[in-house]
Amino acid sequence: MRMSHTVLDSVALGYQPVWNRARQLAAVRLRVHVTHAEAVDAEHLLRVLGIDWPAAAPVLIVSCDSTDLLQQALQCPAVRNTWLEVPGAWFEVPDLLAQLSQARRAGHVLLRQVDLADVRGELITPLDARSLLRLSPEDALEALRRSRPGAPLEAGWLMPGQICAGVADRHLAALCLDDAGAWGLLGWPEEDVLHAHRHQPLACSESVIQQILQAMSDECSLDQLERLIRQDPVLVFRLLALVNSAAFGLRREIQSLRHAIMLLGFDSLGRWLSEQLAGADSDPELHPVRYAMVMRSRLAQHLLESGSEDDLRAEVYTTALLAELDRLLHQPLGTLINKLPLSERLFDAVLRGTGPYHPLLDVARVQGDPDILRQLPAVCERHEMSLEHANRSLLRMLASSRDHARPVASA
Repeated sequence: MRMSHTVLDSVALGYQPVWNRARQLAAVRLRVHVTHAEAVDAEHLLRVLGIDWPAAAPVLIVSCDSTDLLQQALQCPAVRNTWLEVPGAWFEVPDLLAQLSQARRAGHVLLRQVDLADVRGELITPLDARSLLRLSPEDALEALRRSRPGAPLEAGWLMPGQICAGVADRHLAALCLDDAGAWGLLGWPEEDVLHAHRHQPLACSESVIQQILQAMSDECSLDQLERLIRQDPVLVFRLLALVNSAAFGLRREIQSLRHAIMLLGFDSLGRWLSEQLAGADSDPELHPVRYAMVMRSRLAQHLLESGSEDDLRAEVYTTALLAELDRLLHQPLGTLINKLPLSERLFDAVLRGTGPYHPLLDVARVQGDPDILRQLPAVCERHEMSLEHANRSLLRMLASSRDHARPVASA
């Protein structure tokens, strides 16, 4: 039996994206669930989070479920590009407010978590802290009822520059970001956005195709080209289906995206992409849906042991990316997957929940869902994966999550 724990095998880390007005990744809320309180030192944890955290990475919002750990963190040196989430009630207790004021002077950025109903009409926040505003179903209904097409919400409904949580309606998301001037949205109303596109399968992303074509005109590398194509699950599916169609008459089937790109060549790929562009989807509300899938796929890939071969990493990524294809194309997943000549390992993970890739998808699923984050230690133990490895993999993914979408950046 183990008698000691390090900080990263004494907490369970999960994540929630925060999307800005451009529907791009602005920040990530890092949920910290303490599993061994006696082994968790806030200064050590913040130091681990801050080591080599890229300046271009999304803001990291540290959200602790332990008040002791949060109070320790407030007394530690501030970490760049990192905010500390604080319960709104702490701003109303004099002793705690004094502690928060001291932390603010020491360089910490504070995010006050509070219900919108409790601060409606507020013009100034205490300590100039940004707020994470939880919207109740009643708040959402009231905002939608009062809004009028093309007209802004009534003054004072939401103070600009805040983060909204609990938004499950795409119209309300637009009201918060576009009309009320919210800094960001915690999570995205994925189901409502996809419901609006329920009458036909999603097309490829127009912005992704344009990014790829621009990169090709700039003579990008094969690595960069593959990474850009992998931003869109529908594009990956169509490209693999294309090279394995009867029109190509190949003697052996193509399972990897890289092999498909090499087989087509840049010229043929460019012409095919231009054809796809004509019917591509330009709805910006779909970007968070697609990119959330990319983040989960990259996490599954990072969960592989270091030193894994590139082909193996690519196959794990493709497995995770295609695992939710049915949500985009409105067909049973088995029907879609069976159209492609993919490996048995992919079929096992995606359709049967078995095989060597299933643990990677399972752990990534739990880390991406704050409602079940407490299950992470048990899930890691079931799959014979250390909690420390899962946590480090998540931090590596998040550190490069914004760079991943840039044509000239390294993933």
